[in-house]
Amino acid sequence: MDGALGYGISSLLPRVVVDIARQVSSEFRYEPRGWAAPLGNRVPRKASKGGGKTMMPQEKKWPVIIENLKGSGPLGISHLTGRNRRDNLADHNTMMSYGYVLGLAARNRESLRILDWGGGLGHYYLYSKVLIPELALDYHCYEQPWLCQAGLRIVPHVQFHQGADILVGTRFDLVISSSSLHYFQDWRKVARVLAARTSGLLYIARLMTVDNVPSFVVRQSLRRLGYTDILSWFLKREEMLECFDQLGMELVREFIYDEDWRVKRAPEKGKCRGFLFRPKTS
Repeated sequence: MDGALGYGISSLLPRVVVDIARQVSSEFRYEPRGWAAPLGNRVPRKASKGGGKTMMPQEKKWPVIIENLKGSGPLGISHLTGRNRRDNLADHNTMMSYGYVLGLAARNRESLRILDWGGGLGHYYLYSKVLIPELALDYHCYEQPWLCQAGLRIVPHVQFHQGADILVGTRFDLVISSSSLHYFQDWRKVARVLAARTSGLLYIARLMTVDNVPSFVVRQSLRRLGYTDILSWFLKREEMLECFDQLGMELVREFIYDEDWRVKRAPEKGKCRGFLFRPKTS
């Protein structure tokens, strides 16, 4: 809870006090109108000037990420604004989970072709190069045009794609979708695309899920970061797994992350999970 209390202060307070504080300060709230509600998007509401060019929040954070990845210190690192240390336990869990996935994908290989779907500026490329430095990467990132433009400026080793049709017929050794799938209204359509692009492993990371109630929509306020409000799913775990099963994908490993997305008035508290799939063998 970096925004409200921070890990240092929250560790000194009773659990019930921390829970109440998180609920009150949460940037998420249940959206009973679903996707019929006025939609925000991932286009920045405002940008700040720096270095003679327009800089977005992720781009401003980039030098911090680069610095934190140096040396042999812990990899509790995040690309998110406001998380500037490298000793965050939740971020370390996320990084090591990806390390497991990358190691499995790279087993007995010298190179990997990777597709990062909704990958921002390509921070997972940096993570990959640190986790397995000797691994050669053909790294592709699909994103919004404004993020692709920024990514091309600062990560020249990554190929950025603004249109999904560019990748039709192309398959990848590893496909990553981290905190991305739940932002698409037609998430099943995106799931079909991801499965079709996967020849090796498909890693759905940091997905907001629920266990007992039907999937529902939440509104996330990102105005403090300079973005408009956006809508996203909290997907029912069983429904999501059934979808990928029907797409011919089998579950290899499930992950849990220490991300507490408290949603005001939600019918069920969500859990942040990850899922590693591979195509079923005939």
